Amino acid sequence: MPAESELLVANSGATRRLVLNRPAKRNALNDALLHRLVAELETARAEESVRTIVLGGAGHGFCSGRDRRDVGGADSPRVQMQDGSLEATVSLFTRVLTLLLESPIPTIASVRGFALAGGQALTLACDFLVAERGSRFGNPEMQHGFPAAMNTVLLARHIGRRKALEIALTGAAYTVEEYSLLGLINRVAEPGTLEDVTAGFAAQLNKLAPWSVRRTKQLLRVAEDGDLRGLMHAGDQLNQLLRLNAQSAPLFADQAP
Repeated sequence: MPAESELLVANSGATRRLVLNRPAKRNALNDALLHRLVAELETARAEESVRTIVLGGAGHGFCSGRDRRDVGGADSPRVQMQDGSLEATVSLFTRVLTLLLESPIPTIASVRGFALAGGQALTLACDFLVAERGSRFGNPEMQHGFPAAMNTVLLARHIGRRKALEIALTGAAYTVEEYSLLGLINRVAEPGTLEDVTAGFAAQLNKLAPWSVRRTKQLLRVAEDGDLRGLMHAGDQLNQLLRLNAQSAPLFADQAP
């Protein structure tokens, strides 16, 4: 992709890399960038050769959140509400988060510098997070009286109620070490090694059988929303399917790395 593109797209083996490329704007998410993200995420999910998606940021930071010029707009809030423009720009961001959350392909957020507000929401919507030591996370919009709606929902999905509420309400900045203790970070990279650590983690995931990865992610989504009895039934069905195929040809023979 040309360097001036707001979203850089590249392949590294079975990994599709998507890089937010607005470093002068701290990689703030404008509507144009979000439209590109939607399109590229949908494309990556549909390609059998892609086994992991890595989302990163150009320059010294991952993402500072939504671009206020798009969210605010030139018109008054009343006009924006009536003509649908406010709903459209907010729904666009929600669409990106939903695509990440529901992706059958593992998604990895690769963060250096900062992931704030909507940027933090992106990391929480991804399956995994690799962060460079020294990075900061948080939803500072709360300190300006603006509830961190998406961050609140996604934090509650990852960690217990009390800590999720503290992070969402205070808007304080958190370090890599603090987020690691909360279980929000999968790999910590020393300064200058983020790309290598991310690539190594993605390579580990790329070796897994895609069928198993998809089914495991589906079952985990059910586990997050369903009751225990239903979950045990779903797990039993999956085990029966695996046993049924155990006596036939290797289930994943055509999917070996």
